[in-house]
This record gives sequence, structure tokens and C-alpha cells, in this order.
Amino acid sequence: MKKIFIPFIALVLANVMVFAQEETTVDKPVVEPFGSGYLIDNQTTLVPYPKTLEFVIQHKFGTLENGKSDVWGIYNSANVRLALNFVVMKNVQVGYGLTRTDMVHDFSAKWTFIEQTRKNSVPLSVAFYGNLGLSGNPEDTYGVDYEFSNRLSMFGQLIASRKFTDRLSLQVSASFSHFNQTDTSKFDYDRIGLHLNGRFKVTEGGSVIFNYDQPLKALQLTNHEDVKLHPNVALGYEIATVSHAFQFYLGYSKQLMPQYVMVRETKDFDFNQFNFGFVITRLTGY
Repeated sequence: MKKIFIPFIALVLANVMVFAQEETTVDKPVVEPFGSGYLIDNQTTLVPYPKTLEFVIQHKFGTLENGKSDVWGIYNSANVRLALNFVVMKNVQVGYGLTRTDMVHDFSAKWTFIEQTRKNSVPLSVAFYGNLGLSGNPEDTYGVDYEFSNRLSMFGQLIASRKFTDRLSLQVSASFSHFNQTDTSKFDYDRIGLHLNGRFKVTEGGSVIFNYDQPLKALQLTNHEDVKLHPNVALGYEIATVSHAFQFYLGYSKQLMPQYVMVRETKDFDFNQFNFGFVITRLTGY
């Protein structure tokens, strides 16, 4: 019996040691590259765990131009978006939102198909984000030749991010925005954009965050020279926990839907035209 038992134990121990060695050599994804799937006006490459429901509130106050008469825009007109996102499987998220401007219903999806790893065998995370917007404006807004497709707008974005240190994470992205119908005296149908975003942790739960979106004068079907292409710049602070994130910022664009930010933001680029805003996200697991 001993002759059988001893080799059996040795074989089991050998298998346990090999398994443990393999476990220690697995290069897992980096921890917490961002505090939220949102970074001011942009998506990040972060997708929560499968079967997680994310509730989102995005809110932008009025511009600073009236000063203390409306408390620097806080008691002026506001733009609000409410959204729910659900992670249907690992690194795949779908969502629905409703924005006050044009009463736009949006249907979105995000897929992080490459994840940065802790030992840098994969140096970047890469994600695709897209949405389809459906305007809720009255039918007569679209003229006598109204069609349902006139209400549609689209946005697609390829995002690459890297967590450089435990404190610093940056991401760059390129996007394409499209509107099926637009007022060609003011806007273009299509717009390519470049984006730069990041966060720098200053405490365990607090980070300085920034957002920069640059629309490019390319692929313009109307091609008029007087279209203003100001960058969307924002700087803020984020407080994040395991299930919550709160971001408060000062930024240029009043818009909340990314295609609206890239195509339909035309006000003067002046500090008085900036506005305060915040983003709140809440995660619930199922």
C-alpha cells in the first residue's frame, strides 16, 4: 500500500506546484485604470464586471457670463442626461439614455477588446464605443419632407488607454460623428474628432481629471468656411469608490451627447462661455 500511496502523493504535490507556478505567471489586467466608465464628456476603456447595472446622471449648468446674477450659471438653463448601462458579458456593455437637448434618446454599446496587463505583456487597453441618437423634436422641425430617418444621429469612437503608474492614466481616441439632417447654414453633417483625456490620483479616492476634444475640418459635406471648430476643454476633480464616482468640472461645451459636442457646439470660445457640470455614476451588481 505504501508503494502506491507515496508516488500518488508525490504526483499530486507536483501538480499543485505546477498549477501554483502557472497562477503566479498569469499576466492579469491592470487594476482600476480609471475610476469610472465616464471621464467628463468621454467614455473610458473601463467596463465593469458582467451583470453590473450602471446608473448615470450627467448635468451641465448655464454659462458663467451672467456672473452672480444667476450664480455663475447654476440658476440658468441646464442640460441633463439620465442613462442606464448594463454589462451583458465580460467587457461588453450596452445602454440607453435620454438627454434634455432635443430630447434625444440614445442607444449605445462599448466593447473593450484589448486590456492592458500588469506586467505589460499587453501595453494598452483598446475599446470601441458607439451610439445611435434619436431626436424627440416635433415633426415640423424637420420640414415638409419629413422622414423618420431625419431624427437619427450617430457617433463612433476608437479609444486607446494606458495606466502609466498607480496615479496616472491617459487615453487618446479618434471619433466620427454624423447627423442625417442638419441646418447647413450652421452645421455640417459629418465630423472627425481627436480626443485626449486623463486622470491623476492625488489621494486614494480623489483624482484631478481633464478632457480635450478637437473637432477637425474634414469630411464636411457642406464645406462652408464659417463653421466654428472650437475645442471642448474641461478640467475637474473626481471622487471615486468601488460603486460610486462623482466628477465635478468646469468645461466649454454645454452639450452632453458626443456627436452634439463635436458638431453642434458653435458658441464663442471665451471663458465666460464655460460652464460648471457634474457626472454621477452608481454601480449595482446582479
